[in-house]
Amino acid sequence: MIFPNRSQVDAIVSVLNENSIPYKLQDTSKDFDVTFSNDSLKHTFLIMLLETDFRKANQLIEEKIPFDDQIIESNHPFYTFTLEELIEVVKNYDEWFPSDVKLAKKLLSEKDVEVSKESIQHHQEMKLLQSQQPEKTSLITIAMGYTFCALGGLAGIGIALYLLLGKRKLANGERVYLFSRKDRNHGLAMLVLGLIGLLIFTYRYQYEF
Repeated sequence: MIFPNRSQVDAIVSVLNENSIPYKLQDTSKDFDVTFSNDSLKHTFLIMLLETDFRKANQLIEEKIPFDDQIIESNHPFYTFTLEELIEVVKNYDEWFPSDVKLAKKLLSEKDVEVSKESIQHHQEMKLLQSQQPEKTSLITIAMGYTFCALGGLAGIGIALYLLLGKRKLANGERVYLFSRKDRNHGLAMLVLGLIGLLIFTYRYQYEF
């Protein structure tokens, strides 16, 4: 999380300390390049959290730190957002800064629009389910993998390892395979073929030279 206001940072740090949430605080002004023209970034603070603590920290910040619209710039892009876009911000609260989410809620309340906790939770659950779905490998990628492996190429082995071992981390910290069981089986078959092809290629190269 990045904040330009030290008092806001102190308030958040206090909440994190009270709830035993580990963090690192960095004053980015120390890394500021004086040749950079936009000096609005000179006084910013970066709070780094463990990914597994991010959702809990967001909830605590939402509950315990009051919203101060005086720190929001008048040209904030949310003032031009449609109702649907503001609702999306609230539903995807884990993708925005806490102050942004609070501003979106404030703008919605001014138009008598409220996003229920049930709809937010349902949206988050559906997003998590969607993120768990494996990616689909193209036939071209599979064909290239088998071809390169048959020729003893390292590129084919690289494709095989990517299909077999590739993972991604979900918002809840869980790591899942990128590809389906079927595609991972292709990766395993490619790996075996690639290793055999590499041994044959190496043997022929040594024999010929």
